[in-house]
Amino acid sequence: MRLFRSTLLLTLVASTVPAAVLGLLLLWVDQAQLRSVLLSAAAGLLAALLLSAWFARGLSRDVSRVVVGALEIARGRFGRQVPVTSRNEIGELAYTFNHMSRELASYDQENRRLIAALEAGYLATIRALTSAIDAKDPYTRGHSQRVGHWSLEIGRELRLPEGELQALEYGGLLHDIGKIGVTEPILRKASPLTPEEMAVMREHPAIGGEILKDVEFLREAARAVRSHHERWDGSGYPEGLAGEEIPLVARIVNAADTWDACRSQRPYQAAMGVAEALAVMARLRGTQLDPAVHDALVQVVRRRHPISPEPAVDRGIAPPAPRL
Repeated sequence: MRLFRSTLLLTLVASTVPAAVLGLLLLWVDQAQLRSVLLSAAAGLLAALLLSAWFARGLSRDVSRVVVGALEIARGRFGRQVPVTSRNEIGELAYTFNHMSRELASYDQENRRLIAALEAGYLATIRALTSAIDAKDPYTRGHSQRVGHWSLEIGRELRLPEGELQALEYGGLLHDIGKIGVTEPILRKASPLTPEEMAVMREHPAIGGEILKDVEFLREAARAVRSHHERWDGSGYPEGLAGEEIPLVARIVNAADTWDACRSQRPYQAAMGVAEALAVMARLRGTQLDPAVHDALVQVVRRRHPISPEPAVDRGIAPPAPRL
């Protein structure tokens, strides 16, 4: 609008020059010619006004289109094209803008492809690593993959943003990476652990957090790894965090880990059915589990396993063994 006003003003000023000359001529004409001269002057000024408005509007419209297109690109909407309606310098500007926009769209698409390939490579590497971890303990084979999957589903149920969902998947996959630092006799022991062995096993969250803490793209996942054995009531480990002091990613991985432990066959525990596992999870709500995270898990389970909407009967089944 400012360009329109400025252009219109400049054009009108330029058109006043012939009007001024005409005014001087009026001093030399007689009264008989005065009327026709005045009508001619008025018609000339009106024509100048209309032409000035048309020219200013056309110029400002073309420039405004380029400005709007530039703002769209600034917002990340690459590929935006503006119509080229003239063959002057403004048209050249629009043509150059369109070429730049197409090139940026091409670069953006290629960058997205490379990022997706890189992330897929990260995920494949992480899955290979977790498979190696699970292989140390034959009774938990596939556990990390399932915890990563359930963590992701709970996060979606809670409508977490994409970045947090990725951290959840990585955190679920890597939650037991600290077991690299636990000796195999303890991991493979089928009978209950001694207090000393339990103390060694309980070091794995802190070990895992230390392993991942300096990996930039796993920074949020490292928080889940370190704190996935913290409890809502503050009785967990390694730091005894409580409530919302525990990172949300860790609270979600905790719930996914516990659910998979309930549903898995172990030498020290038979796999539970869906209703029985839900009863155990309900008993842990508000003590071990964040109530909101528990409720999200229940919603995901009920969609996957249609069962009676009535609460599951709590038959007194013990929660999964604490060694997990």
